[in-house]
Amino acid sequence: MPPPLVEYRDMRHLLIVISAAALLAPAASAQAKAAFACPATLTVTEQPQASEGWSGASVKAEHVLQTAKIYNGNPGREEYDLRPDDDAKQGKNLLLTWIVKDYRDMNLFVRCFYYDTKVTITANIPAAVNKCSVTLQMTASGQIAGKSQMTCQ
Repeated sequence: MPPPLVEYRDMRHLLIVISAAALLAPAASAQAKAAFACPATLTVTEQPQASEGWSGASVKAEHVLQTAKIYNGNPGREEYDLRPDDDAKQGKNLLLTWIVKDYRDMNLFVRCFYYDTKVTITANIPAAVNKCSVTLQMTASGQIAGKSQMTCQ
């Protein structure tokens, strides 16, 4: 005796939902990879430590990305600065590339540095990310100047 029609439709609906999820999973994974990078700007609240008899007010300041470095280990404890796997000059730009999939024997994280502040931020690099690049605008004397950008895939 064949199963009731209602169960057949429910099973067919379930298969459609599972198929759609399987088709969308690679797109979601690619989107997660593309979304990982140092923020282009960082807002910092500066609080003065005034001498006795002086007072000051806190102020928010926005800082632009200067560079990023990739490390093995754990932020603030054991850290091993990884050299880029490739560096290429492109006009006034320097492109630094890390193939991070080759360094997965330990935790990987990125530290983002910003102009005109000593404040940095760090984040663990998601396992789905295989490669990160930082594009730096350089002066003729080899100093980082101008807008920098980070991308990971």
